[in-house]
Amino acid sequence: MGLLVAAATAGMILGVTNDMRWVLAFGGAGLFGAGWWLGGRRRGGVVSLVLLCVPLVLFFAALVIPELPGLWGHLAFWLVFALFGWLGFRSQGSPRRSVIVALGFVAVLAGWYALAYVPGEISRSLNRLRDEPAPEFAFESLDATALPAASLEGKVVVLDFFATWCAPCIAELPEIDALHRRYVATPEVEILVVANDSGGDTPEAIRAFVGGRDLDVPFVYDPGGKAHRAFGFAGLPGLVVIDRAGQIRFSREGFNAAETDFQEMLVRIIEGLRRSAEPV
Repeated sequence: MGLLVAAATAGMILGVTNDMRWVLAFGGAGLFGAGWWLGGRRRGGVVSLVLLCVPLVLFFAALVIPELPGLWGHLAFWLVFALFGWLGFRSQGSPRRSVIVALGFVAVLAGWYALAYVPGEISRSLNRLRDEPAPEFAFESLDATALPAASLEGKVVVLDFFATWCAPCIAELPEIDALHRRYVATPEVEILVVANDSGGDTPEAIRAFVGGRDLDVPFVYDPGGKAHRAFGFAGLPGLVVIDRAGQIRFSREGFNAAETDFQEMLVRIIEGLRRSAEPV
């Protein structure tokens, strides 16, 4: 049962949504239901309850917490929901009133944690303020013509490193496209989605991807992923904001749908850089 809950939660993250608010709810419901089954059928004591929780806790602690360390609360809530499920039928044929009241309190607390704490904590984990020179980079258009680097000089530049096989990249793309539409008539701001050949992506595959969607943001190609590495990224998506003097001012690696202020945050950064002094 524990492996089933962990596998279902991992499948949700990979195939449905990585929104950590829904991941909290899905994992909690799975462990609560499995704990209820264990308690109601008396199929084991405390050891069985612990073993039920171990797969999901280990999966999340090993693969998610290193990237989003502030989300340890998921583990605590999952353990508590499993415990309440297990206690619900442990001594009688129906759950005790005290268990129901306590469960309701924990559910309200989990709702506050998911809605008020998780979005901000994800942003704090992923975002980095920087002030260093941008490396040299060169892109190509999807028809293999060179994109002159001089065309970006003196502008606030937002580069979003992307792959067609990357689920978080695809989830982030509507936000980037909406940001581009906001600034499409602003000549001093340039927003580009940068793809490369990782995972077997080709310019043709990217053109096919873009052609099947209502996207306005321009895509460019980074042969060999040279720019991706030059900016210090190891994974995808990676986003960097460069000011009008060619300095990296902001970067982040990763995206989660729980970030309710993602686009507004980027607008604040861009507007601040637009108001800064002219490039020298």
